[in-house]
Amino acid sequence: MTEHSTDILIVGGGPGGIMTGMTSAQISPDKRITLVRPETKVLVPCGIPYIFGTLGGTDEDLIGELPFLQAGGELLVDRVESVDREARTATLAGGDRIRWERLVIATGSRAFMPPIPGADLEGVHTIHKDYDYMDRFFREVVAGVKRIVVVGGGFIGVEFADEIAKRGIEVHLVEHHPHVLSRSFDRDACLQVQAHLLDAGLQLHTSVRVQALEAGPDGAQVGVVRLEGGERIDTDAVLIAAGTRPNVDLAKAMGLAISDKGAILVDAFQRTREDPEIFAVGDCASKQDFFTRRPANALLASQAAAEGRIAGMSLYALHAPRFNAGSISVYASQVGDLAFGVAGLTEAQAGKLGFQVYRGESRMPDHHPSTLPGTHEVYCRLIFAQLGGRLLGGQVIGGPTSGEILNAIGIAIQMRASAADLASFQFGSQPLLTASIHPIVGAAVNALANHFQNARPAMGKKEG
Repeated sequence: MTEHSTDILIVGGGPGGIMTGMTSAQISPDKRITLVRPETKVLVPCGIPYIFGTLGGTDEDLIGELPFLQAGGELLVDRVESVDREARTATLAGGDRIRWERLVIATGSRAFMPPIPGADLEGVHTIHKDYDYMDRFFREVVAGVKRIVVVGGGFIGVEFADEIAKRGIEVHLVEHHPHVLSRSFDRDACLQVQAHLLDAGLQLHTSVRVQALEAGPDGAQVGVVRLEGGERIDTDAVLIAAGTRPNVDLAKAMGLAISDKGAILVDAFQRTREDPEIFAVGDCASKQDFFTRRPANALLASQAAAEGRIAGMSLYALHAPRFNAGSISVYASQVGDLAFGVAGLTEAQAGKLGFQVYRGESRMPDHHPSTLPGTHEVYCRLIFAQLGGRLLGGQVIGGPTSGEILNAIGIAIQMRASAADLASFQFGSQPLLTASIHPIVGAAVNALANHFQNARPAMGKKEG
């Protein structure tokens, strides 16, 4: 056993850990930074579904550690088994011990397996952010099946179903809500995505739960998915896409406080409650909703990276202008040539939280004139608070430009922009790159028109 020291020890090499290391190298160039992760190769989390279709292999979806190494960081492939908070040491699985000044926990999350009878059968899989596991699933499972059932119609389930179907495999997608993506989009947007999936040949089973998984003729391999109501789907394999849960085993062993949602409690600078020199970022760290400050559980690679930047800047001195103001949950995806995304609240979510809202919509080609090659129609919906007109959320459905439109909506929410702000903001326009009028501007103008039109009768009433 050997003992060595570092200034900053980062446990975990996903987006949150890597971004913490790169940011701290810029902010504190005189500090030694060591990142410990158990994997030799680390997958880009958001790219995992595309391994099975668009990318065609796990080696096409790797997080690059070169920028971290070029910034002076040190990478160790090992596992942190325990941490002594008082001694400021971490013991690795290989027996070595590392002494640290600042500790960052970035241990991510684990796939959630719902309590479905038969889930322990061979051929039943979950989604792991692990290179070896997903590589085996790609080379040994998907390559040998003709039919697969995907359980879970959220973003990850939809992406996996669409990508696996590109290999000519018959895909059945089971979702217990009335529509796929119903936890993220308003109903009409869900229906557009659902129609696209059906056109692509996927078999959708909505408003129904999986009752049990049953073995095939050999008694060991899954062969049937039994749904509520008695419907049975013969299958060669099952993929459970029911989300993830924070990986906090190390944090619990260290005695750190865990939230009701099972994540490490942190403040706005990603510091743990018990120790200001221990930080947590990414899926293992607690989240707060941007609008209500209530606990949130949206686990996104982009959010982990943002938290990594905050922690990296705050390890040795707090920077008041840069802190975690809360999660607005920016999601985006694409099925075939249909791109879609949501930032902030949907109209239904805002209503459940108690907001009174008004909305605006725009629908237009993303190039001008619309006869240009590669033109797609873009639909943009924005919702605003009745009092003050502050932007609460937006949804975009269209072509390749949808992602950046969505990011602009996300920025506007965080900048607390109002409908009036967005209706009057200046934008650049280019025939091959943009719509003639920015979709956000169009939706904001429509929102104000609707709002004023609804307000006019009340304003014009005479008392008496």
